[in-house]
Amino acid sequence: MSTLECTKLLTANRVGRLACAKDGRPYMVPFHYAYADNHLYAFSMPGKKIDWMRANPLVAVQVDALGTGHGWKSVIVTGRYEELPDRIGHEAQRDHAWFVLSKHFDWWEPG
Repeated sequence: MSTLECTKLLTANRVGRLACAKDGRPYMVPFHYAYADNHLYAFSMPGKKIDWMRANPLVAVQVDALGTGHGWKSVIVTGRYEELPDRIGHEAQRDHAWFVLSKHFDWWEPG
């Protein structure tokens, strides 16, 4: 798939699978996301995935669009987890993330 096709698939979808690892063990969970400006944004409550990503911020995300027969498409994104805490110095990034997420009715649903 071309970069444009990958971007379209990421933009058109809202659910992906987030993979992270800690102490050599993999962990993968479905999550809601929003895509904008070449970044994936998500909301989550504290828990296992946040703990693991704080320990090892290297992550992968898989998003697919299922068609009939062999008509499915899949995108794998690798990157780095970045937390946007409610503290001085992160206001602009945090506000932008809330703006991007709030365009979708399910933005607040933790994954």
